[in-house]
Amino acid sequence: MAEIGLRTAANDTDGIVVLIQDGVLLDPELDMQTLAVERDVKMRGLSLPDRIDTVTYDELVSLMIDHEVTSFV
Repeated sequence: MAEIGLRTAANDTDGIVVLIQDGVLLDPELDMQTLAVERDVKMRGLSLPDRIDTVTYDELVSLMIDHEVTSFV
């Protein structure tokens, strides 16, 4: 599923990719804003590349309200 989602996202010039739960284990190299949920990153003991910023779940909810959402779960 991740491959399909990332391929679809790569074609969306206005898109924002948000990695949640085990998705934070991915390291997608996309030419778009990529975020990971901070809590999920910490729970898995990961460090992220500089190109991936973190958001809280509250910030994620705000993003979902402000933008069209396509989920690939």
